Amino acid sequence: MKTLTEKQRQLWEFIIDHYEEYSQFPSYSDMQEAFGYSSSNSIYQHLNALEKKNYLTKYGRGNYGIHPTKRSELKGFFPGIPIKGRIAAGGMHEAISENLGHLPVEVHPANKSDHYFALIVDGESMIDADIRDGDYIIIDPREPRDGEIGAILYNGETTLKTIRKKKDGVMLQPENPSYKPIHITPDKWEEITVFGTFIGKAWKKNGNWGLIFRSG
Repeated sequence: MKTLTEKQRQLWEFIIDHYEEYSQFPSYSDMQEAFGYSSSNSIYQHLNALEKKNYLTKYGRGNYGIHPTKRSELKGFFPGIPIKGRIAAGGMHEAISENLGHLPVEVHPANKSDHYFALIVDGESMIDADIRDGDYIIIDPREPRDGEIGAILYNGETTLKTIRKKKDGVMLQPENPSYKPIHITPDKWEEITVFGTFIGKAWKKNGNWGLIFRSG
């Protein structure tokens, strides 16, 4: 692990204390005043060093956050959104139940992070909804409304499909013309276990994770 100099350690501890008290990253003026620097250049150099040592993540010009691997140093640390397993986006596959760790991302308000969970997609039946093989999708554990994408368990098998509610039952509609829809009669729908509703997915770029939510 890359160690910190004494001044970097002092700034890091100030950032952690400030974040815990105010739930936000300190401003340059906050840090300058706390350490008695006459200009922001010294602060910038220390922040740059903390970023290189993976204590901070830079989100843009002058904007920083706590690196996911260092959030455990915060009181009330939340590890991220739990990954509860895999789900088929093709034909219906045998259900897989796994503990695959956590996505190092948070949702605001924070209580939503505890509510949501993630699944890994297997298959290409939802590509026209921009859901692809290997994607990490975010699930809200509520029953999907008509036209929403649902994660369901039926006869011991899982699938991810758009839910189309009709008078004669429910249609599980793929978002790829190469796949056929699945029709489920009302009595059979009662036997289905609904994991929840697709609300977005996680992405990773340059080692950093983020979330994008479905509009509408």
